[in-house]
Amino acid sequence: MNYYILILEEKVKSFSLVGHGEKCAVSLVLKGYASPLDTLTEGDKVVGYVAGATKTFCYLFDVGFDQSNQQLYFEKILETKMGAKLTAVPTELQEIINAREQTESFINITGEQYRQIMSLMMNMVSSWGNAAIEKSEEREIDEEKRIDGGTNILLYGVPGSGKSWTIEHEYCHKDSVVERLVFHPDYTNADFIGQILPVVDAEKQVTYEFTAGPFTTILRDAYRHPMQEYILIIEEVNRGNAPAIFGEVFQLLDRTVEPKTVEGITYPIGTSEYGITHKYMAEKIYGDPSHKVRIPSNLSIVGTMNTSDQNVFTLDTAFQRRWRMRLIENNFDNVRASLANAQILDTEVTWKTFCEKINAIIVGNKAKMASAEDKRLGVYFVHENDVTFDQRAVPSEGYTSLLTEYNDLLRAEAAGDMPEDKKQRLAIIREALMHNRMFPEKVIKYLWDDAFKFNPEALFDTDNMESLEQVIRTFEYSMGRERFKIFKPTVHASLYPDSQAR
Repeated sequence: MNYYILILEEKVKSFSLVGHGEKCAVSLVLKGYASPLDTLTEGDKVVGYVAGATKTFCYLFDVGFDQSNQQLYFEKILETKMGAKLTAVPTELQEIINAREQTESFINITGEQYRQIMSLMMNMVSSWGNAAIEKSEEREIDEEKRIDGGTNILLYGVPGSGKSWTIEHEYCHKDSVVERLVFHPDYTNADFIGQILPVVDAEKQVTYEFTAGPFTTILRDAYRHPMQEYILIIEEVNRGNAPAIFGEVFQLLDRTVEPKTVEGITYPIGTSEYGITHKYMAEKIYGDPSHKVRIPSNLSIVGTMNTSDQNVFTLDTAFQRRWRMRLIENNFDNVRASLANAQILDTEVTWKTFCEKINAIIVGNKAKMASAEDKRLGVYFVHENDVTFDQRAVPSEGYTSLLTEYNDLLRAEAAGDMPEDKKQRLAIIREALMHNRMFPEKVIKYLWDDAFKFNPEALFDTDNMESLEQVIRTFEYSMGRERFKIFKPTVHASLYPDSQAR
């Protein structure tokens, strides 16, 4: 599917005479225009833009193909009488149109730019009511031509196991339209579905209208574009009260496993098994408050949640059974080698070795830990940048000498007496000190302050480490193998099996 802007002059009346839902032959409408009609294909979207002084987006057309006449046609599916102003779109798109509207009839745009324009036009429809739309007839959507296979998938696993990575690489395709949300304890049904809010009209009068939430919006877009794949991603599903957030649309999560005919309409596989009555959603999606609301088969919902986090809402069985559950295993099978084999600073211990050894202790200590599964380090808990270290920065004398040098360089910089070689040396030290803090502040802090919060003695050398501050400081100001002597001797020995524990 391609997206275009069709440039029209204000004096051109051809499109305004075409009724809503009516078809017109491209060759007739575009008389006098030098347009690349051979680039258009069935299913493309064309936005009609009125140039001249108006500079508004007023029309939306579907491109179709008449088999009998072997001719392309435009079908008007939206007309906004007021139009959406060019100045409302991003500056980049404004500049493209202004530069080409005098010489070209068609401007190819991206899917994202198309969606930006459509959002503006639909806001006009919402703001100005039915008078903003040419209502000669409602456009019927042919459900049999809709993409099928929509589903609900819930990925679960420990934090950092790669759930979001899996979504991006396995479920989102190049042409997919993706909406991403994050549930949290304060997220409500009104935030998700929509709510009635005050609106100020053109005459400064306050009215109250249903304002669609992200779920209703993507349902509307998916319904109106049956050949486009839509994906709603909900991160951290169980950090909000998911059954309450979904509310009555909870019923829509039941999907058909075979085509289903209801009142003469055959819905494809993946459509909601049952429709619900919700006049505000129905009006926003279908333009008919009595229409039954369904999730269309070209919309999938993909959620993520931690394995068994006890600090958030639980998901009841009735909710979970409506999802395809998929465990994202916490292993290094699909982790790129550059991360798995990255050495942690100057310790010679790889991230993979460290992660697996510590996780084994966490699992073995589950009797003393609440929700031990979720306390494990995820394989993507760190980035390569978190473990990177420039060995050039630290002299053989260690960090005491380094800090002395660093302070001397800072004083020279403040005094403005800094030769080029000293500037380079200061830059190297600054970068090294930053990286020297990243791993302990992210990983060691998590282990002390969260995973082993109630029994730090299971991992740390608590005979010598009495506080988080001492643990972090000892790790940062040590070098090489000495860094991991913050752990008890048996743990240190497991990280360095070739050496004797202290």
